[in-house]
Formats: sequence, C-alpha cells, structure tokens
Amino acid sequence: MSSTKPATAVPSERVLDDKWDQCVADLLVKAGIGFSAGVVGSVLLFRRRTWPVWAGTGFGIGHAYSECQRQFHPSVAFPPRSSPQ
Repeated sequence: MSSTKPATAVPSERVLDDKWDQCVADLLVKAGIGFSAGVVGSVLLFRRRTWPVWAGTGFGIGHAYSECQRQFHPSVAFPPRSSPQ
C-alpha cells in the first residue's frame, strides 16, 4: 500500500501575502519599464523634457494597479460586455 499525505490547506494569510508580493513586484517592474520608456522618449523625441518620464512612470503604475485589482477582485475585473445591437 502506498502512503499518501493528505492535502493541507493553505492559510489565507499565505494567499494574501503571495498576492501582495506579486503586486509589489509587478509595480516595480512596470513602473521601471514605464520610466525607461519615458527616458528614451524624452531623449529621442522631446528634447529632454521631464513630462515623458513622469507620463511613462504613471502609465506603468496605473497598469500595475489594474493588475492588482484583477488579482484581488477577479469577479469584478471583467464586467460583462453588452452585445452589439
């Protein structure tokens, strides 16, 4: 006979911690990518102005925020689409 261990439940604190870790990591990565894209756009296209850097960082933070909302509230993230008439 094979002895199998029963599946143990994951504590809710652990699930919440994993979600927060994912959100913080996602925020850092996407804000960094937005910042980098803003710096490149600023240097190449906009004569070294600062607003592309802030805009790129803001877009990265906003996208990370929406991804975190989707993780914490999966049923609310995608509202049903209305069918075209």
